[in-house]
Amino acid sequence: MQDYYRLLGVPLTASQLDIEQAYQRQKARLSRRTADPAMKARLQEVNTGYEILGHPGRRLAYNVLLAQEPAHELPADPTEVMMSRYAPAARWLNGALVAFCLLLALDWVLPLREYAGEVVLVRQIVSVSSSASDPQMAYDVTTPRTAFRVPSRLGHRVRKGQRLTVAQTPLLGVARRIVAPPTTPGELPFFKPSGGNIYGAFSFLPLVLLVVAGLGLLPRRTPEMRVNTAVVGLLLAIVTLVVLVWF
Repeated sequence: MQDYYRLLGVPLTASQLDIEQAYQRQKARLSRRTADPAMKARLQEVNTGYEILGHPGRRLAYNVLLAQEPAHELPADPTEVMMSRYAPAARWLNGALVAFCLLLALDWVLPLREYAGEVVLVRQIVSVSSSASDPQMAYDVTTPRTAFRVPSRLGHRVRKGQRLTVAQTPLLGVARRIVAPPTTPGELPFFKPSGGNIYGAFSFLPLVLLVVAGLGLLPRRTPEMRVNTAVVGLLLAIVTLVVLVWF
């Protein structure tokens, strides 16, 4: 005979309010996964258990029958088993994502590394817009020790064979500032290249990633939460890497 007390997660001495609250928790958890036949069947068992334990007369009769049955173990929830299996790997992944965020933070706060007298070896025009109606161009520039991109409006500041100074982050090598001789009156001797948006317009991405992965590392977290935070964190990390490399 099914042990509905164990199914709902309440003791034999539970009050009617405890049974009602336990039923609502189980119902809310299982209702999100009714597409899974096993979860749908489990929800039906929970509903049956509440119909019995939630009614004082039926509960009394059920208690008499239950006392005559030998104790038996409730089958494990397959979803909980799967979450418990992957929780250690998820925690490790969350730790790696937090370390990645700390690396970005360290790369941002450390002093920039300057490369003076860099000779422009390659200046190649590239498209930076996926819209045919609004094409936007830029230049990919390569020097002996650096590589960066400048918008087309600043292409005249960086020509092949020209010497300039490149300041970039010390760990990941993200170009942050270019020093080149002005070509027209009023121009500043330095300008910002394209890219480096992970430290600018998209800086919220590492922050959100840090919060999500950090939640998965907190003590006494459920296996389900560790796995979910790891999955969301991995997706955020992929987006962050795309911004770091492409933009």
